[in-house]
Amino acid sequence: MYKKILFGALLAALSTQSVNAQEQATSIEDLQKEITALKEELKSYSKKQKENRQDIEDLYDYTEKTETLVLQDKLKLSLGYKVNMDNFSKKLADGTEVRNNSVFSSKFMLNIKADIAENMKFYTRFSMYKYWGNGRVHQYSSYDNMQGRVPSVSTLFVERAYFDWFLNREGKLPFALTIGRLPTSDGPSQQFKANTTRKGTYSALLYDGASDGIVGTINLSKVTNYDGTYLRLGYAKGYLYTEQSPYVTNAFIGTDNKNLKDTDVYGIFLDTKFFGMKRSLIQLSYSKMFNVIANQLDPNSKQNTNLGDFSMYGAMLELNDIKETGLDLFTHFGYSQAYPNGNSYANFGSLLSNANETDQKNGYAVWVGTRYALDKKKTVKLGAEYNHGSKNWTSLTQGAFDFYNKLSTRGDAYEAYLIYEINRNADIRIGYLTIDYKYSKSAWFVGESQEIANLTTKDVDRVDSFYLKMSINY
Repeated sequence: MYKKILFGALLAALSTQSVNAQEQATSIEDLQKEITALKEELKSYSKKQKENRQDIEDLYDYTEKTETLVLQDKLKLSLGYKVNMDNFSKKLADGTEVRNNSVFSSKFMLNIKADIAENMKFYTRFSMYKYWGNGRVHQYSSYDNMQGRVPSVSTLFVERAYFDWFLNREGKLPFALTIGRLPTSDGPSQQFKANTTRKGTYSALLYDGASDGIVGTINLSKVTNYDGTYLRLGYAKGYLYTEQSPYVTNAFIGTDNKNLKDTDVYGIFLDTKFFGMKRSLIQLSYSKMFNVIANQLDPNSKQNTNLGDFSMYGAMLELNDIKETGLDLFTHFGYSQAYPNGNSYANFGSLLSNANETDQKNGYAVWVGTRYALDKKKTVKLGAEYNHGSKNWTSLTQGAFDFYNKLSTRGDAYEAYLIYEINRNADIRIGYLTIDYKYSKSAWFVGESQEIANLTTKDVDRVDSFYLKMSINY
């Protein structure tokens, strides 16, 4: 009887364990199913996450492209780059000869144009111009009108920054104001040799360099019934005197020096076409500079002073691609007048004069040139230029791009060149330039010019230069 009871209990226990095992197996199987389901959910979530991430990346790309398009719509960028190799020799008045077989230099330009409004546009140009492998700056690169125009360090200068504001556009006399750092460099007819479009407003024989001012332009085309006729009235600040005193907290406030006056420039210019030719330009001009300062870089010197006033008259004619033959012609004439006041700067003299002289000094210059396309596609062009300046010829071309400022020459300069266009945005120019100086102090305002033949000094008598230049304009 005891054994039966024990056996029954054992069967009951085994039965219970079997049921528990079956239940446990069922639970594990359910758990595995849940785990599998969770894995599927994780895969689905991961896939969605990747899709979301891709959507986000696509959105970023779209936003970036949109922002870029908006920026491009607001700002139009272009660039220029020039690489120059000059091989030159100089003969000095004392008989010394100087030669350099490879003067390399580069100029980089970044141009920005913005349409501010329907009747207002903004322009700026940043420039870097330097010798290769040399941080030495041009000795006059600190002059305001030469910044970015003559070799300096690898720093970007604001060569131009101005806006055009167009008024009365639909009226009989449309009018525009140009205010800021003006387009007074690389003017006509420099574009022929540079193989570009016209980059400046005023004759390069008279003006070449940076300047700050205001110009009002009246479009007379509707009144004269002659297309392309403009009258310009301009004002520029040639030099602003500021006292560099340790006792003046702001250099523009509290200046009481009555000895130095600001140099102010006023001008009037008339542009029109030559007998209605679309691709032509006639420009007549008159400008006057008051209170020419002896040395802009020496404002606190007791010897610095205003030397007098200075006037320039100009006339020029350009004919582009005459009757579509590929022939270009230009001629410029300039006439300068200096009115010294008798003041003298140190031992250098007065305005184009010796110390204490007040006689008026007159000078003149001519500049002529031609360019001809040798093939129908106009990819190869041959050009030649000549300019002559008299003893007292003086211009505002101290910021000229070329090393020699050849258009300021008091003497004769001859140049011939060949241009080959690599593509529509790049070209190579090879040329030869010779300058025969007849008188000293070309481009200088201070002191009397003298005949080179009578000097035994370090004044330059002659320059000969072979050059190779590559330009990119994009």
